[in-house]
Amino acid sequence: MRRTHAQHCRCGTRLAADHAGLLCAACQRKSSADFTAAPSVPPDFWLTPKMRAAFATRHLGMIIYAYRTHPYHGRVLPQTTIAAWGSVGQANISRLETGPQVHDMQRLAFWVRALRIPPRLLWFELPPPVAGSPPGGDDERTAEPEEVSPTRRRDAIAFTGLALAAPALEGLERELDILHLTLDRGTTSDERTAHLERVATELGVRVVDGDAREHAAPALRTLRTVRALLEERQPTHQQVQLVRVSAMLSTIMGEILYETGNFAKAREWYVTAEHAANDAGDQYLADAALAGQAYLPTYSGDPRGVLALVQPRLEQKLSPTPIAAWLWGFSARAHASLGDKAAFQRSMQNAYQLMDDSPAELIGPGIFSRQPANLLFYEATSAVALRQPDIALTAADHALAQPLAPGDADLVLIPLERASALAQSGEVPEACRVAREALLQPGWHDVSVRTYAAKFDEAIRGIQSPETREWREVLAGIGA
Repeated sequence: MRRTHAQHCRCGTRLAADHAGLLCAACQRKSSADFTAAPSVPPDFWLTPKMRAAFATRHLGMIIYAYRTHPYHGRVLPQTTIAAWGSVGQANISRLETGPQVHDMQRLAFWVRALRIPPRLLWFELPPPVAGSPPGGDDERTAEPEEVSPTRRRDAIAFTGLALAAPALEGLERELDILHLTLDRGTTSDERTAHLERVATELGVRVVDGDAREHAAPALRTLRTVRALLEERQPTHQQVQLVRVSAMLSTIMGEILYETGNFAKAREWYVTAEHAANDAGDQYLADAALAGQAYLPTYSGDPRGVLALVQPRLEQKLSPTPIAAWLWGFSARAHASLGDKAAFQRSMQNAYQLMDDSPAELIGPGIFSRQPANLLFYEATSAVALRQPDIALTAADHALAQPLAPGDADLVLIPLERASALAQSGEVPEACRVAREALLQPGWHDVSVRTYAAKFDEAIRGIQSPETREWREVLAGIGA
C-alpha cells in the first residue's frame, strides 16, 4: 500500500489524508476574517527561501508579495488586506509590487513596522518613528528620496587555514537570525537558568584557551536551548536572565569567529550581544560586547574606527570594572597608532586606575574580564607603535611576571611584542630568539598571534642572518 507523508497544520494539528488546504478547521475559521493589523508570526516565517530571496532584492514590493503569499497564512492574502494595515488604497500596494524599488526611508520604515518585519533582516538602519499620517496614499507625492546604503559596512581580514567550514558558518548565521527574531518574545526553573549562565561563563573562559573552534559546538547547543526558552513566555526575572545568557553566548560566538578570522560575521554577533545585554539592562555585558567589536578595527588597522566605537562610551561615567579598563586600553592603542603620545598616556592612566579600583572578584581570565597583564600588553604594543622600545620592554617584562591562564593568547603576544621592541633597539638576534620561542609554545595560533608574528617579521624585513632565517622557518610553519 502506498504511504503518504503526514501533513500538519501550522498549529501542529495533524491533517487528514483527504483534507484540502493547509489549515485545520479551527485555523481556517480564525483566518477567515482579515486581521486589523499584521499578525505575530514565528521566527521561521522570515527564513524560508522565498522570503530570503525577496529580502535579497531589497525591493519592498517583492517583500510584500512574498509576505502575502506565504504558506503560513493558509491562503494568499489579498492586496486589500495589506492596504488596510497601512491605511492606503489597494492600488498603492499594486504599484509597490509592480513598480520600481522604494528608496524613501520613511516609506520603507513605515511598511517595516506595519508588517512587523524584524530589523535584523533589513539592509538599512531603521529610523525612529515619525509622527503624522502614514506615507503611501494613492495621490501621494514623495519628497526627495533618501538613499539607503546598498551594503552594510564590513571589516574583514582573511588568514589561510583559519576560516570555519561553510556549513558551520551557515549554521551560525541561521542561529543568529533566529536569536534576533526571538529575543523580544515570551517556563523554566531558576536552577536551569542558573546552570545555563554557568555554562556560558565557563565557555567565556575556555574560548581563549586553545583552539576556539572546539567550543563552537557546545556554545551553539547552549544557545539553541536559550533560544527555545526565550520563545516561550517566562517569569520576568528568568526572562531577563535568559537574555543575559544570550548576550554572553553571542559574545562567545563573536570571539570564535574573530579568532578564526571571520571579522564580518564576528561583528554581527558582537552587535547582537550588545543588543541583548542592553535589553537585559546589563551594562557590564554591553561593555564586553563593545570591546569585542573594538577588536575588529584594531586588527584591521583602523585606529580611528576603534575610537569611533569606544569614545562615546568612554565619555560617560564608567564604574570601575576590568571591562571598562579594557575599553580605555583600546583607546590607548588607537591613539598610539595615530602617534598621539599624550592621548595614549591619558588613556593608559585611566585604564590602570579603573583596573586598580575594580572589585577583585571581577578580575580574571576569559572574554568577560581582563587582568593586569592584559593592560601591560596594551602598553607594550602601544609603546612599540610610538617607537619607545625601552617603555615597551619594561611593560612586556612586567606583563610576563603577572599570572595568565594557560592557553591565553597573550602568553604568545607579549613575547612577540617584546621581540619587536628588541628589534627597534637593534638587538635583532635576541629578538629573533624571543619571537621564535614564543611561536614554538604549544597551542593554537589565532588571528591575533598571526597578526603580531607578521608585524615582527616586517620589523626585521631585509635583515639576513642565521637568526632571521631560523625565525622565518618557524613563521612559515604556522602558515602566516
